[in-house]
Amino acid sequence: MSSIDHAPFFDRVTQPLATALDYALGCHHRHLSRVFTLKGKSYKVCCDCGASFEYSLRTMSIVHRHARVPSLRRWRALRRLRARHA
Repeated sequence: MSSIDHAPFFDRVTQPLATALDYALGCHHRHLSRVFTLKGKSYKVCCDCGASFEYSLRTMSIVHRHARVPSLRRWRALRRLRARHA
């Protein structure tokens, strides 16, 4: 078996971990640039850390790479609320 045969299994195993790490350690800043379109791809850039986010001109919003888990969404909102009041 070649390494290509193992790729789908590897993706299924690592994707949940990558999603969790991206959510926990990814960019959480709010200061984003205007929309840029280069070579047919639209994106916004974080002015604080330089992370880029795919942008949909059809929906006029950032395209989220992963579906957000409702409990994680509530946890993140609570964390923001506490940070504002601290």
